[in-house]
Amino acid sequence: MDRPGYGHSTFHRGRTFESCAYDVSELADHLGVDRFAVIGTSSGGPNAASCARFLGARLLGCAIVSGPAPPEADVATDEMLHSNRVYARLTRTAPRLFALAFQAGMRQSVRRPERTLEWMIRNLPPCDAAVIQRPEISNALRTDFARPVAPTAARAAVQDVQLEQRPWRFRLRDIAIPVHVWHGDLDRNVVVGNGIYQANEIPHATLHQVRGVGHWFFYTHFAEILASVIESRPPV
Repeated sequence: MDRPGYGHSTFHRGRTFESCAYDVSELADHLGVDRFAVIGTSSGGPNAASCARFLGARLLGCAIVSGPAPPEADVATDEMLHSNRVYARLTRTAPRLFALAFQAGMRQSVRRPERTLEWMIRNLPPCDAAVIQRPEISNALRTDFARPVAPTAARAAVQDVQLEQRPWRFRLRDIAIPVHVWHGDLDRNVVVGNGIYQANEIPHATLHQVRGVGHWFFYTHFAEILASVIESRPPV
């Protein structure tokens, strides 16, 4: 499913992590699915955590992959990519200007997907660049970049970062179900301290700190991540 503002989902000005959890619940009701598991990667991580907090009775499993921790974690950003630090600062100081620039960048990706891919390979850490250079992944990314961009996608991206930087309005320690926290130790988009903090705060969390991989390891380790969620299912 697309979070509000992305793809075909309507932008929601008052979105919270809790409201996203109930969006997931309503979608499951619509599909006739009583119980289900969730996996959230990168900015999807806090949304997966909110599902674990507010929909715990319905979840068969939960995995947070390369996800940011709440602001009270105060994780050091020294190892974060400089561009990510700039983006985070701009969402606080000039969110409208940043949204306009971000939207223009996404439109450029639609017109020239190959150039966007080349830019990513040049600017990402070597471990991540190696992942997106795999033919099946680079081909999928070219296809994805060439798709029409939702007119509110940039606003939604800014909103994601703003929600992550503000109090989440729920506590990780109140999550009652088992959660698998996956994080690469070379992640420079969301540094590994975020995963360690979340695993320490969630009472029944298992930390999978994967050595030698970065932010994009989701694509190379998906089978293991999925297996962890399936194996953690409680009896039905």
